[in-house]
Amino acid sequence: MASKLKRTTGYIVVAVLTLAVLCYAVILTWFYVHQDDLLYPADHVGIPPVAKGLVDFELVQITTTDGETLAGWWKAPPVGGGVVLYLHGQLGSLGTQDYIVTRSRDMAASGMGVLAIDYRGYGGSTGHPSEAGLITDARAAYDFIQRSAPDARVVIFGTSLGTAVAVALAAQVEESGVLLDSPFTSALHIAEMRYPWLPSSILMRDHWESDIRIAQINAPLLVVHCDADLTVPSATGAALFAQANDPKTMIVLPNCGHIEIWNGTAKDKILETLQVWLKEPI
Repeated sequence: MASKLKRTTGYIVVAVLTLAVLCYAVILTWFYVHQDDLLYPADHVGIPPVAKGLVDFELVQITTTDGETLAGWWKAPPVGGGVVLYLHGQLGSLGTQDYIVTRSRDMAASGMGVLAIDYRGYGGSTGHPSEAGLITDARAAYDFIQRSAPDARVVIFGTSLGTAVAVALAAQVEESGVLLDSPFTSALHIAEMRYPWLPSSILMRDHWESDIRIAQINAPLLVVHCDADLTVPSATGAALFAQANDPKTMIVLPNCGHIEIWNGTAKDKILETLQVWLKEPI
């Protein structure tokens, strides 16, 4: 009787472990298949800038070297002025995220040229997002500025995921400054913090290793982060800042969350810094 009970218990243990392994395998498969939806939760709503009140902007189309067409909001700089290339975060698109509209309007009102783009697969842009693809998109936007305003100085401004795109681009080109809003060391690091029970280094295709790329940037750097950011903790922004070259400045704002830097004296300081950079020769 005891032997039969022992065998039955053993079967139950094996069955439970097998079920647990199968469930874990299903979870791993789901994360692998849907990782692009998690990292690049784009919408496909193409909205012209005039529909958002940006009457001084025009909707432009930019062709990438691999044949995709990007939607961009373009405000040409005044004579002798510079341009801010704005790279937005992972959610939504140009016309559906109010912070993009507000920042674009404020930068233009401060006398700067602005180009904000939707990455491939976002908004009115064609294609499917990936790390290599978004970097190609940023380079196409930079080249558009060079063609459209060849004498203009360029500042690269990235928000959240856009900071990783900004760092990757800034490691390739010449710019007058780099502004990072809520940056992180790597997407892999963020994934490991959020999902410690997943083998993220094996599952993830796109690691976005800003902590490696930032060493290639020698332009002035400003990092701005909120201390109550639960999406991208300010500690990871500080870790990236520590690995950056001089000259560099970091501002940590109190009592605000993810990408909530655009207010009060912080906004004034950011706009002032951008204006200084755009007046300096490269």
